Amino acid sequence: MSRSALIVAIALLVMAPCATLRTAWASGKNAPAVASVPAPAALSWSLEIPLDTRVPFSGVANFDNAGNSAGAMLYPAPNAIGLLAAVLTHAAIEKSSRNSEKSKVQKDADKVLDPYQPVLDDFLTGTLLGRGASLATVGAGRQAVLRERDDHQGWLVRVTPAYSMTQDQTTLVLDNVVEIYGPNERQRASYVNTIRVISTARSEQDMLSYWTRDQGMPLKEESAELLAASLDIAIADASRVKADPQFKTVRYMEGRAERVERGQLLAEQCGRVLLRSLRGTLMSAPIKTDETMTSSGCGDQTANTDPST
Repeated sequence: MSRSALIVAIALLVMAPCATLRTAWASGKNAPAVASVPAPAALSWSLEIPLDTRVPFSGVANFDNAGNSAGAMLYPAPNAIGLLAAVLTHAAIEKSSRNSEKSKVQKDADKVLDPYQPVLDDFLTGTLLGRGASLATVGAGRQAVLRERDDHQGWLVRVTPAYSMTQDQTTLVLDNVVEIYGPNERQRASYVNTIRVISTARSEQDMLSYWTRDQGMPLKEESAELLAASLDIAIADASRVKADPQFKTVRYMEGRAERVERGQLLAEQCGRVLLRSLRGTLMSAPIKTDETMTSSGCGDQTANTDPST
């Protein structure tokens, strides 16, 4: 293939997705707008319960050093096209190497769950979502409905939860993709976001005995509380008038380790922060605080759930 033919081929490949996007955008202009999520006090919603599967759990992994071993590389090539091919080949090799290293790091991190497998094998999404819906507090009315029901016409919430446990076993972390659909609408969501909720670290001496007692009831209940908190946060955020708070760097706790995240601080109460990240996702996390600074009215807080505070 000649150089000019190659350039034309590349241009066509680049332009084709753009044309598709323009067509989709043009057709989307004529589609009716999705319904706006009403204020929580006026919203009755249902949580969709899918077919039972195991609740996904993993170990919290540290990827800070994964894929950082590669050094600079020279690209010997006879011309510009050869140089481009060399760069792309090297990038593909580097990506494959990073993915392989991250996979190994995650596999090692997952070993923290080995003693918990008997409990996790018996922890199903139906149980989790049913309990989570009952613990949620936001909304005028709440219920759980099975996915098989095709006659439900009200506001519907769909979730995709994934949990992880810190290596010190003191903390559970939930990453939950929350989708909210308007009445009689099941294709286009009125609201979609990822909500991360980090539990406050436990202080028990033997974490394995604590989490697994009574057939794992403490672990299952904490998981349901995190799910309920993520639902409350998402539903409140979906109808909230979007302000524009300044971005700031926030320190928070993940287990006994202190982490840093930059974003918009939406709330700070009862030793927890609610943050909108630079990616637009939401995170509720505990912060390092003196016990004397925590209000006696806070109780045993798992997550601050009111982004309007």
